[in-house]
Amino acid sequence: MYEIQSIALSDSFPLTSRYLHGVFRSSTPSFRARFLLGRVLFQGDPSVVFTKALRYSLCTEEVLDSFCRQLPSEYCPSTCDLPRRLFRSLEPKAESIEWSEGDDPLPFLRYLYRSPRIPAPDVNAHDGYALTKAVHAKRLLLIQFLLDCGASPACKNGLAVSVAIRQKDLQMVKLLIERDDTHFEPGGGNRKRRKLEDRLEVNRGMLKTAVRCGARDIVGYLTREKGCIPDIEILQYM
Repeated sequence: MYEIQSIALSDSFPLTSRYLHGVFRSSTPSFRARFLLGRVLFQGDPSVVFTKALRYSLCTEEVLDSFCRQLPSEYCPSTCDLPRRLFRSLEPKAESIEWSEGDDPLPFLRYLYRSPRIPAPDVNAHDGYALTKAVHAKRLLLIQFLLDCGASPACKNGLAVSVAIRQKDLQMVKLLIERDDTHFEPGGGNRKRRKLEDRLEVNRGMLKTAVRCGARDIVGYLTREKGCIPDIEILQYM
């Protein structure tokens, strides 16, 4: 069955019966990597082999390790996109439940960005989809990780910030807009925070969103601290 699938490279073949589904469900990481390799190389354009491989849900750490070992040396892509599938199912949890370091997709993301054999995925792929979904789910650890990897809240006209504003979450809004460099003073042992340039410039659209959803603390932050001046239309709502 494995040899047939290696030739057919079919997505639907394992789904034709329960027996076949069980056979391929128990397949080894090496076989799965060989299947992925056949699929992505068959589709052409060797520069995006990792982008295409990461779109498959069977692409785990073990499979990727084997994929890298089997990848011909002439294929050396320098970049890849962060797949949407890792974030598509993210939804907010109940307020009493906190996210942890072990919640998906954070462990897999850490692996991707630390592996020397995999080009660092473009964290802003698909118009910043990853960051926007993380903000929607209120995943603070994931949001901080994505920001540290270079995620830009400015994507799609600041959509991630707008989502945080609608959630009336001032701290989240600040996290997305502001950046700081926290360091230890030599000999002092105290942390000092150095103000850095904001990740994006706030605009009246964000202020209008805050006014319309009644987020008064965010309105004050955007106007007083960030200097966003309301226009006549916004003043009518205030």
